[in-house]
Amino acid sequence: MRKFRILFTILILIMTSSLSAQMTATWLPKDFLYFEKGFSPLNTNKLVAHMGTLTIQTGGSQLFDPNILNINLSTSFQFTGPITWSNHYQTGLPIYENQATYFTLYAVSTVKGVTQANPLWQSDGSQPLRNQSGNLNVATFTAEFYLVSDQDWWHYQPGGQYTLTSGTFGGFQVAVANSGSGYWQGNETLVSVNNNSPTATTPILISGTSAPPQPVPYGEPTTPVSYLLSIIDEQSFSITQAYGSNIARVARALLTIANAVPNINYGVQVIFSNQYNNTAFKLYLDGILNSYFIPYTLRFNNQNVIAGSAISWTGLSGGTFTKDIEVTQVDSFKAEMAPAGIYSDTITVNITPIDTI
Repeated sequence: MRKFRILFTILILIMTSSLSAQMTATWLPKDFLYFEKGFSPLNTNKLVAHMGTLTIQTGGSQLFDPNILNINLSTSFQFTGPITWSNHYQTGLPIYENQATYFTLYAVSTVKGVTQANPLWQSDGSQPLRNQSGNLNVATFTAEFYLVSDQDWWHYQPGGQYTLTSGTFGGFQVAVANSGSGYWQGNETLVSVNNNSPTATTPILISGTSAPPQPVPYGEPTTPVSYLLSIIDEQSFSITQAYGSNIARVARALLTIANAVPNINYGVQVIFSNQYNNTAFKLYLDGILNSYFIPYTLRFNNQNVIAGSAISWTGLSGGTFTKDIEVTQVDSFKAEMAPAGIYSDTITVNITPIDTI
């Protein structure tokens, strides 16, 4: 009888492991956050922002008490921006002042035609995505995450920018109850999200940061901000022009930023790399690697460039901007000993918008 009980326990564990291994989840965060007037089933008097979509595939039809676990995830979020409480007595227009208001994260889900908008404001480390006990009996469960304001939508300024000043989005884990007796420690199973380990933390934001890289606007943007880099005015130079501390301009970087939001500062990180995967730069005879070379220093944005390392170009807005690309600190002794000919180097330039890092 003792052996039978041990064997029975092993069989139960194998069955539980098999069921949980079939259950997976995906989190698809929104590419760009913006506030809009609330809509059903959310409060239509509030301001909301769609954060992303969580989908759980059960691998069958059993799903008990789906939860997210708070991992550096706040239950209240403070955003600061233009708020109005009254209109001007002469013009009748709203009077806006920068003030803080609070938002709560909600999960909206529909199971068998019944929709719930569930606030995720519990502070005990776990947040039920739906208030419904027992087996949900679905193959796929989807929850849309929204931020919902505590103030009515008319207090906020259309086109205004709102910055997170308290709270952190961080990340979360997904867990489900093992049975219909409720979600509690000892009766839960972690679920893999986006094919990662079930114990891995999934960031709420697509940027992976704990706060939106840019202020969140009230109103859907028409088109995303775009960046275009061109290298112009490339020119050769006499080697003596860059001896020692002398500086010779060899090209210009032309950066165009389109669809920018007014009164917002933008920036990029610029990385110069060479074809020989070295941190230093060299001019090669006839541009042939492994031939005679002359070391030099590349300069950009008033800084000496280290190949492969980023240099920030900030304080930008919508429009076109240029910066010189220069050469300096050529070794005069090495240059004077060099065989006659044309020396060149091939450099690759890449940019990354700072708000996507």
